[in-house]
Amino acid sequence: MRTSILTALCIILLGFGVPTVCIYFSVYHGFHFIIAGIISFLALIVAGILTVIGITISSEEIPHETIKPSEREKLNLLRAHQRATLEELDDILDILKEIRELLKAAQE
Repeated sequence: MRTSILTALCIILLGFGVPTVCIYFSVYHGFHFIIAGIISFLALIVAGILTVIGITISSEEIPHETIKPSEREKLNLLRAHQRATLEELDDILDILKEIRELLKAAQE
């Protein structure tokens, strides 16, 4: 968990901080805008690469075999809740499609 948080902070600082500092120095201190653009672009590329690496590492951080039974039960309850929510959304989608068809029929 700690690794994920530190990775996210580094990515945010690199993705937003470096371009912000480049723009600031370009506007207020006469830093060349083309060089600032190149540095900002490279910072965004590196932040994207770090994001992919961070997501890969964080997904492997918690092995499923070492999860406690109470945590496994909470995880199963969360999954069941998500499935129920998706089923409700499917029902709502069907109702909205029926309403759309009725409105199209009434318009003609």
